[in-house]
Amino acid sequence: MNLLERLRAGKSVIKTVTLNGVDLGLRLLSENDYLEAGLAVIDFFKARKIDDVNLANSDLFEDEKTIQLLFRALVMPGSGDPVTESVLLLRKSLDREDKAYLIKQYLEFEKEYSPMAGYNMAEAEFEALFDTLKKKRQRQ
Repeated sequence: MNLLERLRAGKSVIKTVTLNGVDLGLRLLSENDYLEAGLAVIDFFKARKIDDVNLANSDLFEDEKTIQLLFRALVMPGSGDPVTESVLLLRKSLDREDKAYLIKQYLEFEKEYSPMAGYNMAEAEFEALFDTLKKKRQRQ
């Protein structure tokens, strides 16, 4: 898939994975999704009167961040609807192995479909893409 196709696909591409006999979809996360997940982790810690992340609780922070990201990435394969309505339900439903498997699947998916992940564009390729985008802009 070339860069233009990746850009067009955006978040509409859903990868289906099977976890414990259940099909789940994964969608690409946007920068906003990453921001919202990070802010949700901060809120989660503040609600528990933990005001800073340090060596003693950094693992908890990363674990919660993983859950927050999965909460945003996991969807129903056919519809794209969220798998669950709450992070708490997701947290209670997954064990460490499940989380590790889903994150591994997501990272592989992101490498394959994200518009920029691992993509080094040659100058000629960039110029061709730029010309294509410029032509489309002029037609509008």
